[in-house]
Amino acid sequence: MRFIKTLLASLGLMLLTTVNAMAMALQDPSIKVNVHTDETNTTWYTSPAALAIGGLVVLLIIVLAVMAGRRKGSTTTVIR
Repeated sequence: MRFIKTLLASLGLMLLTTVNAMAMALQDPSIKVNVHTDETNTTWYTSPAALAIGGLVVLLIIVLAVMAGRRKGSTTTVIR
């Protein structure tokens, strides 16, 4: 009984593989699409370099603001 189950499972797997191979062979050939534009100009604010520099500037301003707020030993004199 085990031999028959193994045989049927093997035949089913072989049939499935064959059907899959036949379906792949009957499909349309692959279509290659090549999109190419001659335009290479981009605006400055979408340039990765400009975005990186802008991000560093914003980060520097935030760090300077935090450092200025943490400064101890203020030299401010309050006169009453």
